[in-house]
Amino acid sequence: MKVITASTPEQHQYVRNLVEDLYNRVFPEYFSGQYIAELKAFELMDPPFIEDLSMMEILEVTTAIQAITSILDTYAQYREPASIKKYQCIFEKNTQILGKHNVNFPFRLHDFLAGDYKITKQADKTFYI
Repeated sequence: MKVITASTPEQHQYVRNLVEDLYNRVFPEYFSGQYIAELKAFELMDPPFIEDLSMMEILEVTTAIQAITSILDTYAQYREPASIKKYQCIFEKNTQILGKHNVNFPFRLHDFLAGDYKITKQADKTFYI
């Protein structure tokens, strides 16, 4: 018999708060408001079965979002691509963890390093996934 510890409602809400922090605080450093609204409309990063995650799984999702947020915060603060590229492997590993738990995070680190993305997305109204 295998015992699995269930995640708590407080952990579910914490993950939702982390996702909202990405949308409201981190993404505006990189994307236009319209693009962020489109991302929300597509329900990207909305964990569909968050209540079904075990304690271990919810902790993996939480840590992955925190790591991605930290990397993006660091780049937003310093804007030095050379210094942030050393985190590429960590960024990719954490996006894979999110994917493993059905949290759709369709970005690569390069998407955030590609010039002034905010201006580009305002001029180009196309949404790509």
